[in-house]
Amino acid sequence: MIGGHGTSGSCPTVDFPTLSRGNSGGIDGMLSLSDAAVLFSPHDGKLLTMSETIGCDASWHLTHSQPPLLVDYFDPGRGFAGQINGLVSRFQTVQAVCQSGEGPMRLTELRNELAFHLVKMSRWWGFDFCPLGLTGVRNPLFMSYVKAHAARSVEDESLLDLFTVQRHMHGGDPGHILVLGRDPESSGTMSILYGVDGQKSFRFTTRANGAAIAWYRHSYPDFVSAWLAAWTYHCPAGHVCANMREHLAAEREHTWARSWHRQHFHRTGGSLIVRLYLDAMSQLSACQSRFGRTEFESIVNAIAFKIVRHAVERRIAIASLLAEGSAQEMSQRVIDVIRQRARLYVGRSIDPLQRPKLEALLDQCVP
Repeated sequence: MIGGHGTSGSCPTVDFPTLSRGNSGGIDGMLSLSDAAVLFSPHDGKLLTMSETIGCDASWHLTHSQPPLLVDYFDPGRGFAGQINGLVSRFQTVQAVCQSGEGPMRLTELRNELAFHLVKMSRWWGFDFCPLGLTGVRNPLFMSYVKAHAARSVEDESLLDLFTVQRHMHGGDPGHILVLGRDPESSGTMSILYGVDGQKSFRFTTRANGAAIAWYRHSYPDFVSAWLAAWTYHCPAGHVCANMREHLAAEREHTWARSWHRQHFHRTGGSLIVRLYLDAMSQLSACQSRFGRTEFESIVNAIAFKIVRHAVERRIAIASLLAEGSAQEMSQRVIDVIRQRARLYVGRSIDPLQRPKLEALLDQCVP
């Protein structure tokens, strides 16, 4: 829970549930400027002005919009959508205060830090990210914010270097690994360590106290895959792990979820979005692990929100939109479930600063 008793009394208590390349100015792996049109922000893809937010001032943000309060990199159980949507929202609102000229230097530094964490999260969870399409800030300017923050943090500069020019790394070397940290849930005489190698893949190892680090040879495209694999390997040696089936199912189901996370900010509409909803529902029904079900509940809820939003933007009923995308007739119950899931998404995965605006949008939908 992040308290809401700052100098700006109108700001709510914030509760996060536990559930481009070339000359575009981006970093390796980002989308180019030409791709910006297919991305969207959960807040309409526009840089918000202070009149569009709840009116939180610089002092409030300096207390409540610090990245450690918004994201927990070593606890994927907190989920993807709520953390990344919160980061996007806080970057946009802090940027709006900075542009108004009202914020102190510390707020500029916070904006730069939030920009860095958007880049870091794009690598951590593996989603497509274009600053212009998502935040409204041109890619070169956005990257200047990121670099300004990195210049003030040796640890963050090292990570940014690894994912870009690799001046400090043996470029492309899977044996040269930057240590990210220890899993806070691993304890006793055996710790789990995570790292990123010269091929920009995530790695892990289990290490006895005082022993040298010997990384497992497998590499993973995102942190969550490494985290899940690490806990599978961490089952007590010499014993049958009671949760092995759960671990293996979670690993398998996260490989399904990765493609959904990658396109989280892609704008889709019409018949395609209905097919995506049906596909995600099918995968949700196939999930056997708690982690997989939680991931896909969030994914399905996000698509349900996009369906409702698209129907409102086109000023058509949800039933009409569903009829465009599916040969089978959808019952009123299906429509009601989609509306409920859209509200769950706003309630669980959208920054409270933006919820009133999106709840008002949901109120406009016609079944």
